[in-house]
Order: sequence, then C-alpha cells, then structure tokens
Amino acid sequence: MANPASSLSKFAVKPAAEDNTPADNKLKQTRCKNRRVGIAVRLTPDDWYRASDLALREQTSLQRLLVAGLSELLRQRGLPPLSGD
Repeated sequence: MANPASSLSKFAVKPAAEDNTPADNKLKQTRCKNRRVGIAVRLTPDDWYRASDLALREQTSLQRLLVAGLSELLRQRGLPPLSGD
C-alpha cells in the first residue's frame, strides 16, 4: 500500500484551498466582468409587437429604445442618464 505522504502524492493530490472571501466579494468577482451585462425583459406578445414596430418606425433597436426610456426616467428624477446604448 502506498504511503499518502510520499513525494509523488504531494504532486498528484492537491489539497483544497480554503476560500475565506466574504460572500459579497464573491458576487462582485463573478458579476459584471465584461463591458456589458445582459438582462431579460419580459413582454406580452402584443407589447413586444408594439415595441418592435416602434423600433422599426424609428429605425433603431429595442435596446436603444429601452436605454432612452430608462435614461429619461432617471433625468426626470434628477439623476444622470445611462451612459450606454
């Protein structure tokens, strides 16, 4: 039977490192790593058709319409608008 303390086992079996990072920091480490973050917006089919039709008529995307709408709400509340599109 092999001795678990042999030099070969030191290289073959790596002990699990303890993670003492607080839970809040763990979330920050895994979220928002990229320049943009994706979200899901749920609409009824009728609302989706209306929003898509508006985007087509305005020759823009739903993304730009949503950012413009949120930016306007922020402005109305005295807050800076969103920076992205």
